[in-house]
Amino acid sequence: MLDPDDGDGYIDITHLIQRCATESLSFSHPFTPLVLPCSLPMSSGNDKSANVEDGDTALKIQGSSLHITSNGDCQAVIEGDKNSPVLTQIIDMREAMTALELGDERMDCCEIPVITSEDLSDSSSPPQRTIPPRIAPLHLSDGTTSAIKPPSSATPIPIPTEPISSDNTSPSAPLQLPSSPCPSLLPYWETLSISSSSSSHQLLPLILLQLTALEAYIGTNNGGSNAAETLYCMLWCHDGVLADMHDKLSMSKDTTTNTTQESPIDEVTVAQWTLFASSIGVVRIAEAVRWAVVNADIYEEEDFSVALHGGADDYTSNVSSDYDGQSPSQLISSYSSTMRFCPALKQERVQDSATTLSIPTYQADEYIDKVWDTALKLLREYSSSWRGGTDDGHECDVIRALEIILRLQQSFYRSICRLSELSDENVTDFTKEARDRSRETVALLNELSTCKAVASSVVASSRLVETDGRLRSLRDKRLDSLLHASFDPFVNRRLLGNAPVRKARFCNIFQAIDSLSRVVSELEWAVCDVILKGNTLGRILRMLENNSSRGAGGTFPTATKFDNDDDDEPPFGNKGLAIENPVGINILSRSLMLLNLYFDDKLLGQYDFPDMIGQHMQQLCAVPEALLQSAYPGCGHSWLVRLAKPMYDTLKALCFDQHRERTFTETFIFPSFASLQLAAAGIDESFRLEHGLDSHTTASYASNYVIVQTLRVMERHVGIGIRIGLYPKWYDLSTAYWYRDFLLSALLNIRGSIEQERLERKAMELRIKLEEDEEIKANAVAKKQKKGKKKGKKKGPDLNTCRETAIEEAARVTAEDFEDRLDYTSLTVHRNLCRGIVRYIAVLRQAGLLPEPLPSITMFTTHQTRFEKRFESFTTLPQPLPLSYEDYVRGSDFSAVRREDLVQSAGECFRLCKIAIERLLQVVVAEACDDDIDVTKKRQNDDLYISIRREEAMALTKVCVANSLFLHKLSMTAAKVCEVSIEFTAHKEYCILNLK
Repeated sequence: MLDPDDGDGYIDITHLIQRCATESLSFSHPFTPLVLPCSLPMSSGNDKSANVEDGDTALKIQGSSLHITSNGDCQAVIEGDKNSPVLTQIIDMREAMTALELGDERMDCCEIPVITSEDLSDSSSPPQRTIPPRIAPLHLSDGTTSAIKPPSSATPIPIPTEPISSDNTSPSAPLQLPSSPCPSLLPYWETLSISSSSSSHQLLPLILLQLTALEAYIGTNNGGSNAAETLYCMLWCHDGVLADMHDKLSMSKDTTTNTTQESPIDEVTVAQWTLFASSIGVVRIAEAVRWAVVNADIYEEEDFSVALHGGADDYTSNVSSDYDGQSPSQLISSYSSTMRFCPALKQERVQDSATTLSIPTYQADEYIDKVWDTALKLLREYSSSWRGGTDDGHECDVIRALEIILRLQQSFYRSICRLSELSDENVTDFTKEARDRSRETVALLNELSTCKAVASSVVASSRLVETDGRLRSLRDKRLDSLLHASFDPFVNRRLLGNAPVRKARFCNIFQAIDSLSRVVSELEWAVCDVILKGNTLGRILRMLENNSSRGAGGTFPTATKFDNDDDDEPPFGNKGLAIENPVGINILSRSLMLLNLYFDDKLLGQYDFPDMIGQHMQQLCAVPEALLQSAYPGCGHSWLVRLAKPMYDTLKALCFDQHRERTFTETFIFPSFASLQLAAAGIDESFRLEHGLDSHTTASYASNYVIVQTLRVMERHVGIGIRIGLYPKWYDLSTAYWYRDFLLSALLNIRGSIEQERLERKAMELRIKLEEDEEIKANAVAKKQKKGKKKGKKKGPDLNTCRETAIEEAARVTAEDFEDRLDYTSLTVHRNLCRGIVRYIAVLRQAGLLPEPLPSITMFTTHQTRFEKRFESFTTLPQPLPLSYEDYVRGSDFSAVRREDLVQSAGECFRLCKIAIERLLQVVVAEACDDDIDVTKKRQNDDLYISIRREEAMALTKVCVANSLFLHKLSMTAAKVCEVSIEFTAHKEYCILNLK
């Protein structure tokens, strides 16, 4: 701001650096195509906005001022020319440290490389120049305007020749720039359109890019990514820009939709409302997701940390508040961070007097519903009035696509909010509403994927954003300019520090729609179904275990994968592992499930947790009612309360991803169960003393229950280790399968003994009942003989009928009993499969077909140390006793067994496993079965309570059959086998040892 009346020759560039110099230096986006030179006016030095608060009239850098005598010197300051005498004489290292925004090349200012069109065409010459990133805009007018040269057949785009700033300054001395590095959003805002026109910017590609950015933030394939590198790369989503759009649309407390009814439908206005609704919609969805993740506090919270969003709670104003004469955009200008989910545009709902429901928490936002409703109303009115109601296929498809996007945003947001607002009073109603909303969102996403306007859009053919953040050119100058002005992957680079950051993956629009559809559908089967249908602790455990495996793509790999538009890019996942979502259930569903696992002092907000534990103990371990109701100190209800926290931790661990679950299990669950086992021994002793029972003939009920739960967690711990690839070599897999065989055998033995004790108790109860009936019958006969038979007196019950009734009662199987038997059979399958693979590996070792471990593995350690470290967490448990490396060596040493006998033994294990799987397939029928199913004898494949499904059973069958065939091949032509490969192509936990 050169003041010609100032005689000292100095220039006040404070405001210039804040609004112009740094933005010019940053070039906004390193991949912005070069455009025609533009003129950047500079305000007069007399303007009050150029004055700083402390009264200085020039920028001071460590006591020195920049002596500017010409526009060339000013250009050198802006461009950071190190050869300029202005910078060479004045700025040294110490001074540059206080003025990093000047972009001195000697300082690391989170700079990014400059890539021009020449650099893109010449891949052999890497870019050498780096520049600081753009400053995030606070208004639509922030930045520079440039005249985008339209096609020759088109009319010029009406873009203002002078930038419109927030302080309404008048232009003075122009500053010539070689390009438009920091494009202002205002010209694009004023030329938005719904239809494709040569003089406007079409809205649909921009909305689709916003949907892609939302998917990159919460999508399945990312498992959660940083908002600064995904959502807030869209400049339309920044708080200041949203508030400025609000001001320009005159959306206030008094005028919401009335202004649109008084004037004719204008295409630009409809497009502006649609963009505003979509932008603030994705911001509200991101806020709801972040709230759930942060409050659940599981593991991806670093991607949703407060540091990247500032103190949003410090600013609690909303639309209904008193602004003291200031607009929301003016209020936001005083805040440094533009990633606060725009709290200025938020209005809390008032409590509904007709209901007794409590006011929801953070997501009680009535304003966003008004915005969505207004935009949808304008779209419908514009659709009906466009061209007098005539039907133009393409334009109608565009309007339909925009309407679908806004509706799915509204449904998705409401489903998240409902699941975040549960209480014991509304848990059922709100969960059902969230389930219906999620189904509606999935239907809308499917409808969007088939929309002709989306399929024909230029942004649908390939992924818009490269892995390095560069936007692909769409070969449409108007559309390229709009998207490059709207999206900048480095705009928040300063918030992330100088360390390399993880690159978020942006999919093409159809992949993004598919990913969002799976994220939304997870809300139904991973959250709503558990809350609505989990009525016992055993069923809840089984449902969460199934969901944990299902969220990682299931227990067997699938052949479905995305079509990569880059041939050199690897597919999702690894060989033999899940390719849909390697990290498991999406972070959103896991967070909502964990938030609603226990609230209002009830499990799932509905059940008394200690009572459910008591019922589970009776169902699983046949614990007598007397133990659960004992008044002995520490027994009865006190013991159930003592069990509540460890059992809650086991449920909580199932809501984590599988890597985090292993860590949580080792850190918290195993130490808790170690102390529980000691306490359970005391409970059993107290129970025997209270009732005078013999310790040799009375089962240890409390200890059995705790040990069964311990073994279940240990077995799952080893299985997850195999699934996520912690045992890569054959000798690692041998130890894992051998230890898992031991754990499964112990679990089956305990459950078998419990079931035997249950049957003996039922037989005893039946015998007692029959003896009582015999005694009653004998007394009746004696009384009859003594008094004589009275005429007309009705006969008593027949003894045979009573006996048959008692036998039927003892043999009755409930639905939950059938589920436990299915679980027991599936455990048998896993045990036989583990044992067969261990013996198969032993056969291959005897044949000399497996390579010995590399010497480098034991260079700094031993096999014994590796074994002990792998299973170190088991040593803290009193029961079962931990196995040592010597136990493994003795248990897996079959050197004294003939190879033929060992082959036969391994084949027998696979044969028994296949027989058990066939029994499972007989009782687990396909979903298409029209016959009425007795739930105590059969179950459909989509039943929520069964522990194994037909798909997994078939995958286990493939493992059994393949290993059996290779065993037979080895016994017939062992000399011709030259190579053994370990494949997890059929199942993620059980390998096929392929002979080649």
